[in-house]
Amino acid sequence: MRLPGPPGAQQSRGCVATFKQELSDPAIVRSVGAKQVTRRYLVYAPVGLTAKPAPVVFVFPGYSASAEGAAFYYTHTSFERLADRDGFIVVYGNGLPNAPSSSEKASMPEGGFLQGCFAEHAGEGVDVAYVRRIVEQLETELKIDRSRIYATGLSAGGGMAFQLALEAPDLVAAIAPVAGLPFQPRGAWALACHPKPGHERVSVAMLGATHDRFISYSPGGSPEYPGAHYPGMEQARDAWLAAMKIRGAPTIDKFPDIIQADSYTPHTGVTSSTIERQRYPTGPDGQELWYYKAVGMGHWWPNPVQIYPGLWERFGKTNQDIDFADQAWEFFMRHPKRPPVR
Repeated sequence: MRLPGPPGAQQSRGCVATFKQELSDPAIVRSVGAKQVTRRYLVYAPVGLTAKPAPVVFVFPGYSASAEGAAFYYTHTSFERLADRDGFIVVYGNGLPNAPSSSEKASMPEGGFLQGCFAEHAGEGVDVAYVRRIVEQLETELKIDRSRIYATGLSAGGGMAFQLALEAPDLVAAIAPVAGLPFQPRGAWALACHPKPGHERVSVAMLGATHDRFISYSPGGSPEYPGAHYPGMEQARDAWLAAMKIRGAPTIDKFPDIIQADSYTPHTGVTSSTIERQRYPTGPDGQELWYYKAVGMGHWWPNPVQIYPGLWERFGKTNQDIDFADQAWEFFMRHPKRPPVR
């Protein structure tokens, strides 16, 4: 499926796969309105994969968006470029096709709805089971490295990465949520999730944007969701640091401000967006947390390609100084799954 975009823009080279997901959790069945649902995903496996088991990187879209949208609009297929170079498999996830309410519609063809910890469930969420099923399907055709499964995503897709760390720490070794719904191991923002032992050993590289109009950087509501009670992105960072038993001050890296006009001044009051990375000391089992503070950035994925101008008023501009796909993959390569230190 080709999405509209500028001439010559690189569409995903991945293939679509589908399967039927059976639902048995009464709360999920009530929410979805069915006991079976068709799920889809987009998978890219480089032709140069060797016989050596390959890592898998899951990339999740925002709420109501699609796998193709995550590939094309957010990341501009950067993970496929990296997969060609370093030999890993890219899976773009897709939310449930069933909207939680009749008033909600997909924002693009095949768009789906990732509710994460907002959705009531017992055990683990419907989308966690979906990811496990994808891994099982991949293993029927490809050699995958079970110690190197990772997850990233934007907005609700970032929330999906957090949910996998909470409910499937046996599956994922590290996550990299971007402007993600800030689900946490405990407190009000654990919501309906059920953190499992081991979530504290999953490494986290998370990004918060100071002028995010959807998921507020500060505690409270946002322009798009004024009635929300967001915990604040730095507060979410601190909650994960506490759960991971990471202590001490971070090392601060300030990225060069390469592009000077990548902040939407009517919202931010500045012309240029900048990013600093906070690398905290290693935790007791080798886990790490890196926090990216994107100053003057809106609700998007940092990328050298700027957002379509027609979206600036609602989403703001994105930071163009870095490609966060590079940052996420650099972080993932540091973190194969490790057994706990005894």
